Amino acid sequence: MKKTNHIIYLYDKPADMELILCSNSVISYPLHNHVSVFTIALVLYGSLSLTISGDSFTCEKDSSFTVLPYIPHMIEANDAYSLLTLCIGKHTVHSCDKDEIKHNILHLLTSVRELELTEVQISRLLNCLDFPDSALLSYPVSPLIDLVKKQMECCPEMKLSIDEMARSLHLSKYHLIRIFKQTVGLTPHQFQIQNRIRKAQHMLNAGDNMTEVALATGFCDQSHFIKQFEKHVGLTPAAYKTSCRLLT
Repeated sequence: MKKTNHIIYLYDKPADMELILCSNSVISYPLHNHVSVFTIALVLYGSLSLTISGDSFTCEKDSSFTVLPYIPHMIEANDAYSLLTLCIGKHTVHSCDKDEIKHNILHLLTSVRELELTEVQISRLLNCLDFPDSALLSYPVSPLIDLVKKQMECCPEMKLSIDEMARSLHLSKYHLIRIFKQTVGLTPHQFQIQNRIRKAQHMLNAGDNMTEVALATGFCDQSHFIKQFEKHVGLTPAAYKTSCRLLT
């Protein structure tokens, strides 16, 4: 089978959800976390390796998994795979009951004509929502780095060097990197880059052009932006833009 890395992104803004369908993909994703969404996923075809919180698992057809906010994880392709991923805003998870969330998921699944799921597959996906309520409160907290972390989440384009961050907290830069990674699961640089890429995704989906996005997200030039975007998303910014759909 030819490997095409075909990806669809479908946004349902009212439900605060995003569906991502990777078909026949060989993309591997580096270590990252999701700061504002709960992620549930189902392997539709092939095999991939999931590393989450330092533990590695092989996920094959019909395997499902959940990734909570801030939990570091990465995906490596063992061979070509197809993966269905649903990202649900953490505020929705906090404020809506699970029956409403499941109803919105089913509506989203039926909106993708390329997607044909069995009842068993749908059940496996929905069962991923059955995490304990205590998981909703499991975000990392560290008053020492909380301000810096929030700055990088809200304004990732800011030019904050490790030295500047360390001085503001009266720490050595090595101690800052160590406690930041212990808390967030990533180094400050990794965390800043992934949040820049997320902001770039939102801007591209809103119709902004690539040059504007590269500058607005703090990248020094367009080629560096494209390289980092493709590393984290698996597509070039242009390919990503054409892959996005908005549920109406």
